[in-house]
Amino acid sequence: MVAPVRPAPPAALVDALRAAHIPVESLEEACRACGEACDEDDDAELDYPKGFDMDLESTMLGELKPYGRQILVSTGKSDWIREVTDDDESITGLVRKAYDNAVKDEVKGGKGVLGKLGNKLFGGSGGDKDEAGPPGVHPSSAAPPIDTSVSSKLSVLASSFVSSSHEGHRESVIVLPDYKVVHEVEASRVAAEELVQGYLQPDAGRAGAADATGSLRSWPLPYHCIVLLCSHRKRDKRCSIAAPLLISQFHHHLEKHGLHVDERGDDLTEDGLPIEEWEGAPEEKELRLRETLQGVKTDGGRVGLFKVSHIGGHRYAGNVILYFPNGSSVWFGRVTPADVGTIVDRTIMQGKVIPELLRGGLGLEGKDGGPRGVLDW
Repeated sequence: MVAPVRPAPPAALVDALRAAHIPVESLEEACRACGEACDEDDDAELDYPKGFDMDLESTMLGELKPYGRQILVSTGKSDWIREVTDDDESITGLVRKAYDNAVKDEVKGGKGVLGKLGNKLFGGSGGDKDEAGPPGVHPSSAAPPIDTSVSSKLSVLASSFVSSSHEGHRESVIVLPDYKVVHEVEASRVAAEELVQGYLQPDAGRAGAADATGSLRSWPLPYHCIVLLCSHRKRDKRCSIAAPLLISQFHHHLEKHGLHVDERGDDLTEDGLPIEEWEGAPEEKELRLRETLQGVKTDGGRVGLFKVSHIGGHRYAGNVILYFPNGSSVWFGRVTPADVGTIVDRTIMQGKVIPELLRGGLGLEGKDGGPRGVLDW
């Protein structure tokens, strides 16, 4: 199979990206600047098998819906039941139920940030409507100050990394774009409600809710970048085909840049005091967290590379989501193994956004003036 030619988005959409000061670089320009992967596209390892069906007709840019936070629950698996939130005994199912109940209660009472933002699942519109600006590009809940235009929608995913918790039957939960991990989360209604109230409610800052008094503890992520790849075969076999081929190439190209790849979550250790035990007022904790994440090494550092459950848009497989410490996120689709070198060199290392691969993202606007593009703070 020859790597397909990915269509450019309509010119008006690309112009909207540029008008929002998003650092755009066409696939041809990015490939030429990278100078290594694109010259090897006749290698069988850089293609998908014959018959791999990728949607090349639809307009992909703009289809990403707004969301506030996305959580990844450790499972140590690469495939899951068809709908991971249907399991009422799992953390994914318990958190989904606890969050939806919290939204229902506050929307019904018309109080709090959840009540103000609402959720279109329950008839509210605030915070979940498309904002003016580039299609598919939304505010990031991790970009201070808290923006009331950020969606209240929570995305709950199962992930392949292994729990770092010391107690049996407890999991680690990565909270994005906050860029932190919560350990020792028990699969119980009480723990799920504590996670929602302390970390996932829309007015909780990156350091957590100011009035949180529970027993859960969180730590900043140690990664220069997190790379997520859908591998959910029970939803669509294309993702289970694409993920391992992409992972192999990410290993190759990230390591060429001196970045250590962590697939198991071995680097998600309880290193130092948890955020909840830091001294100071909530504002001081937010500042310290920001400074900690700004200090994550970009050369010779680490990258979390994890498989995840259904994220939508399987017809655009391979799907790649990138998260960065500054709260930005880039969603790419129609990615082939031959593109990985370009994504690593131009997006992960240089902060350039490739419109032919772009589904959307968080916190990408206003980043074209800095030397590091979407990586800038």
